[in-house]
Amino acid sequence: MNVHITNIYGFIHDQNLRKKQNLYADAAHALGFKEMGIFNFDVSTDTENELSKRIDGIISSLQFNDLVFVQLPTGNGEHYDNLLINKIKAYNTKVCILLHETIEYEYVLNAADLIMPTNNEVHAYLKEHNYSNVFYKKNINYEFGLYSNSSNIISSDFYIKKYLIDAQDQLEESVLNEQDDDIIHIGFGLHDKTGHYSVWVGTVMQSILEHTDSRICFHILHDETLSIDNKYKLEKVARSGSSIIEFHKIDENDFSVVKNQMSRFTIGTMFRRSLPELLPNLNRIIYLDADLFVNRDIKELWDVDICEYCLAGVADEGVDIHNYPKILNKYPGIKKESYFNAGVLYMNLKKLREFGNLKKLVVDFLVENPEAGLPDQDALNVIFHNKVLYLDGSWNRFVFMHRKDNVEKLDKAIFHYAAALLMLYSHSQIDLEYFRTICRTPWIDYEMYHQFEQCFDRMNDRVYQYQNMLCLLSDSDVKHVFYGEENKKLKTLYSRIHLKDGDYRVLEYAKNMESDILPCKDLSVLKDEKSPIIIFVNWESDDCSAIQNLEELGFKNGKDFFVVERFFSFFDGGFM
Repeated sequence: MNVHITNIYGFIHDQNLRKKQNLYADAAHALGFKEMGIFNFDVSTDTENELSKRIDGIISSLQFNDLVFVQLPTGNGEHYDNLLINKIKAYNTKVCILLHETIEYEYVLNAADLIMPTNNEVHAYLKEHNYSNVFYKKNINYEFGLYSNSSNIISSDFYIKKYLIDAQDQLEESVLNEQDDDIIHIGFGLHDKTGHYSVWVGTVMQSILEHTDSRICFHILHDETLSIDNKYKLEKVARSGSSIIEFHKIDENDFSVVKNQMSRFTIGTMFRRSLPELLPNLNRIIYLDADLFVNRDIKELWDVDICEYCLAGVADEGVDIHNYPKILNKYPGIKKESYFNAGVLYMNLKKLREFGNLKKLVVDFLVENPEAGLPDQDALNVIFHNKVLYLDGSWNRFVFMHRKDNVEKLDKAIFHYAAALLMLYSHSQIDLEYFRTICRTPWIDYEMYHQFEQCFDRMNDRVYQYQNMLCLLSDSDVKHVFYGEENKKLKTLYSRIHLKDGDYRVLEYAKNMESDILPCKDLSVLKDEKSPIIIFVNWESDDCSAIQNLEELGFKNGKDFFVVERFFSFFDGGFM
């Protein structure tokens, strides 16, 4: 479905009318509307056949079931405007009239699906004549003009866009029955502080729509950080697949008590806790993180029977490779093999409501367990232990595992980037397919160049790190100090650097094990170190405070110490 807007050109006596229409058309262009240009001329010189052909040319880009915003009056008279609306309606379109001046065109005003007044005078006229199809915006004071001190109700580009989008929402209001089993409901949490998070949600949606024939209802749980432009682009993705999208405003303050615990993550992940109460008439929903790529028909997951379970998810395949979830030390009854990743969750909302208030359960858990390293995910694992249906691993497969296996063909799976970044230089199929999918979204103009730039920057940074450390490494007197526990990354580094007598490890508080290759000392010994040293640091050490700790001791990043993940390849656990 395409959205169009008319715009007048030519020698127009009423320059104020032209400026108004141009203003609305410019805002619509930014939202991706297609323009239908209308030239102002003396229609009395045209025969009926000639006039009909002119209008056919104007609407030549129109397709069945499109949506058209017609700006009236055109300046070409009632007969012309009547014919224009009549021909547009013949395509089974929905017509929204942007009415800039009072007109007494009975056919035109009654034929429109929606009439949008753009000033107080027009609004008063429509109200007086009791037109039932007028778009009365609740938060606009039509009598006094809330958005402007002038007679115009809406004057700024921002509010014009909002006005157009809200009208479009009303015209395409969901008529789906939430309990219709043919409709798949999918939810996302969206906190978009930088304005660059919406594209990831949009890309997941795009990947879903390209792999299913089912009808989808997307539920976007968002706060005030979602911009008008990004909201429209998300709507455009949904409608490109003839699906429905619904936006649900979440008050971020509802989670203020745990905001500090979520500082390493997006607060948007907490929004899903509101789903059971937010959608009281819905019995189930698939919740997805924004860093996913869906390469299979999501209906296969929707068809899984979860009647007896609160949640369905996949055991976290990163637990054996990355840090062991610390929460399991406090709850030993939960085995690491049953610790699930919350990036893909099939939620039985009916069962969850019977269990209790999900939002309160999670918040209370986090208040009582401030040591939870993966806050909301830890909470779900503990609260719903033994109430989870474990899905096949293909429903939540980590991208780094796919890259490690270096498979040539992309499996039918949901791929989870899980803090990994898109790497165009990896030659892996998942990155190539993900990038192609981004390029099919409304964000293509920015993202195509942004992703190339990001990838080159990361490659250049790796070269820069090597250049800076080479001089130090070539010094025969330099001592190697490693900050962190002896995990796979550090042991790999040992094999690449010629270890010498006197090399050691540090942690804020030393921990030594019999199997350790290098001895570990308290971090404070670095204050008194007299020998020339080069420090290699695993950024996750000491609860991710390692870099900060070294900087507080006066060491400089990229000069005195080097972050292992910045110069390691992704195969060895480095940054992407």
